[in-house]
Amino acid sequence: MEIKFWGTRGSIPSPGPQTLEFGGNTTCLEVVLASGRRLIIDAGTGIRPLGDHLQTHVASVRLHLLLTHNHWDHLMGLPFFAPIYREDTEIMVDGWPLAFQALRRVFDDHKGDGFFPVAWDELQSRRTFINRLARGPLTLDEVRIDTIPLNHPQGSLGYRFREGDHTLVFFTDHELGMEKWHRFEDFVQFVRGCDLLIHDAQYLPEEIEEHRGWGHSSFEEALRLAVEAEVKHLVLTHHDPSRSDAQVRDIVKRARKQAAAHKSTLRIDAAREHDIFHLPELVPVKNRRPAPSAGSRGQ
Repeated sequence: MEIKFWGTRGSIPSPGPQTLEFGGNTTCLEVVLASGRRLIIDAGTGIRPLGDHLQTHVASVRLHLLLTHNHWDHLMGLPFFAPIYREDTEIMVDGWPLAFQALRRVFDDHKGDGFFPVAWDELQSRRTFINRLARGPLTLDEVRIDTIPLNHPQGSLGYRFREGDHTLVFFTDHELGMEKWHRFEDFVQFVRGCDLLIHDAQYLPEEIEEHRGWGHSSFEEALRLAVEAEVKHLVLTHHDPSRSDAQVRDIVKRARKQAAAHKSTLRIDAAREHDIFHLPELVPVKNRRPAPSAGSRGQ
């Protein structure tokens, strides 16, 4: 399984000289299974450079688009995903129960107001709403995908991918301190022993109380989950749009120091655009090309 970050920022795109290292595009993660099947999690602005990459590296695009929830920062890149305008593109949408309707609204609700000039029915690609994951696990090429409701305004889904003996868990837009659908212990069980946990860490511990109910976690809460669940590698994501590269590096430093104080062997990093992880190796491969940078309450 290969995992590549195309967007790591939360809430709104935040391009500029202070976000060059970790990126300014909003959430988009590419997961390529051992079979070659491609899955994309969320359609934030990071899906635009992903689309450009696919245009030049893949003859025809066939993928599963798994949406965590309906908020704008996780959908806003789709109109600029170049393959969606091609007849040879097939996109199977799954995940959040209202996912397909949300994607249609990105195009159709705004057309009359002039915010986007192309309607959903004018797109040339084939788009199908699978609607499987909201009803139970989905198996693709011997990879089992499970979901769990996360604590976020209007709801969100977390994903677990099991390929052979190796497991990836992706939790964005999740407030561990707000026990709305599940208790902390339920999330521990869901992620227990996973190889790679990618988790929302938008806030600092000293910021989190003034943002309770906004649907995001502090790095300290994500660290606690990873330690208690005996995760091998934690990658912090959904960086606050106001957070500079230096501040994200400081978060990683603080998290590693806390893990060491617990005598944990947990490896900790922050998500960077264009970083690639391979299971089971779990060594990030950094793309040395400049990363294109394009990332509130409830978003």
